[in-house]
Amino acid sequence: RSSKPGDVYYSINLWANLVDDYVREEMSSVAESDKSWWGGGQDSNDDGVVLMGNSLGSTVALAAATGDFADENQPSFLSKPGRVKGICMFNCGVGLNSRGVADEPQWTPFERALIGFVITSLDVLLFNNPFVLNYVLDEVVTEELLRNALQNLYVVNPSRVDDALVKSFYNPAKEDGAAEALRQIYTNDPGLSPMQMHEKHADILNNGDRGVLPIHLVWGDEDLVTPLDGGVGVFYKGLAQDASSGVSLDIIRSGHIPFDDNPEESNESMLRWLSRQ
Repeated sequence: RSSKPGDVYYSINLWANLVDDYVREEMSSVAESDKSWWGGGQDSNDDGVVLMGNSLGSTVALAAATGDFADENQPSFLSKPGRVKGICMFNCGVGLNSRGVADEPQWTPFERALIGFVITSLDVLLFNNPFVLNYVLDEVVTEELLRNALQNLYVVNPSRVDDALVKSFYNPAKEDGAAEALRQIYTNDPGLSPMQMHEKHADILNNGDRGVLPIHLVWGDEDLVTPLDGGVGVFYKGLAQDASSGVSLDIIRSGHIPFDDNPEESNESMLRWLSRQ
C-alpha cells in the first residue's frame, strides 16, 4: 500500500529511482562506518547489495542496477562499480505493461496487429475512460473476484491466497487515486524490455568491461503471466545456456509467484545461488 499521486508519471524508471534512493539513504550509515564497503573492494564478500524482484519488479531491479533512469541532473547511485553484487529475479516481465509484447520476435505480422488492436480497444473502452474505469473499481471489483483471480496465479498452494493477501489488493483499489494509477500503469510507455536493457547496458549486464554481474532467475513451470516460452523467458533461457553470461536459471513447480506458491523450492534455489556470490 502506498500513496497514489496523480502528478507523477508512472514508469519502470520511477520505481528504479526509488530503489536507488532507498539504498543510498538506508546504507549511508554503513558506508560512513566502513569506507571500503561501497568501494567495490574485491576482498570483501559483503561488498554490494543483491537486488530481487518478481515480474514487473524484476525489470525494476534491472533498471536500478544499470541506472537506466539517470541523467546529469539525477545521477545513479547503484550503477557505480561494486554497488550491486547480483540480481535475483522470480520470473521477469517484459516492461511496465504488455505493450512491448507485440515487439517480441515470435509473432507474425497478423498476430502483432491483433495484439495492437486488443491493447488499443482496452485503452479506448476501459483505461482511458474515467467513468467506466471508476465504475469497474467501485462496483465490479470485489474481494471474491480478486480471490479467484489470485488463485489462478498459484499452482502448488492456492490456499496461500488468504484474506490478508486479498485485502492487500482490494483495499488499494478502493482508495483515492487508484483509477489514475491503474490507467497509467496500463497505458504509459512500457519502458525498455529486458532484452533492450541488456543491449543498452551491455557494459554492466553482458560481461563487459566490469566483468560478469551475476543474474539468477527462479521461474515457475506453469507461469501463465510471464510464460517461459514467451520472449523474455526464451531470452533468459538462452543466456543461461552460455556459461560466460553469468545468468543462471532454475525452473520449479509453480505459477507466477514462485516465492509464495512454492517457497521451499524457490528459497532453496535463491539461497543456493546467494551462497556462491
